[in-house]
Amino acid sequence: MGNVDGKATAITVLTPVKPGHTLILRGVFFAGEHIHMLMTRLVQLSFIHYARWTIVRDLAWNGEPQPKEDLRYDYLLFESNFNGTWDEYIDAFAEVVPARMRAIWSSSYGFPGPKPVGPFKDYIRKNDLDVEHYYSAYPEATTTEVLSALKVTAALDAFLAMADGDDFGARFDALLTELQNDL
Repeated sequence: MGNVDGKATAITVLTPVKPGHTLILRGVFFAGEHIHMLMTRLVQLSFIHYARWTIVRDLAWNGEPQPKEDLRYDYLLFESNFNGTWDEYIDAFAEVVPARMRAIWSSSYGFPGPKPVGPFKDYIRKNDLDVEHYYSAYPEATTTEVLSALKVTAALDAFLAMADGDDFGARFDALLTELQNDL
């Protein structure tokens, strides 16, 4: 399957936005960034490396002989890298944040809603673009593994900064106990 590098998978979805819905979409994005409760649900999806939505209004002129291209519609561009399969990823969005999916994609033509998940998957699949290139810093690691490695590194650095003393063995045992789920 394309769009896969190690444990990481990329998805890029481009959908036309209904006229007059771009301002509403910007409000949804603003609320998502500034209302902690909305972000908490997305953080639960710990298998996501990266995700973003962007509103595309036009295609810039790149200096070549072609003129700037004005699009007939604004477009909603969704890009993400994640661990797991494409189906699992769409299932998780539909199950964990269905209201957010509805708030974002209801601005686009043809959006069937996040549930039932079958038509939602068909919609995403229809608008999914093949990715020619994407960057994954740790393609052989999951997001959870990277976060665990960062936690272990920070704890080990702190431990080593005060590693001398008579209670070394007890403190080392305590460190291992603290980090056992991350090792």
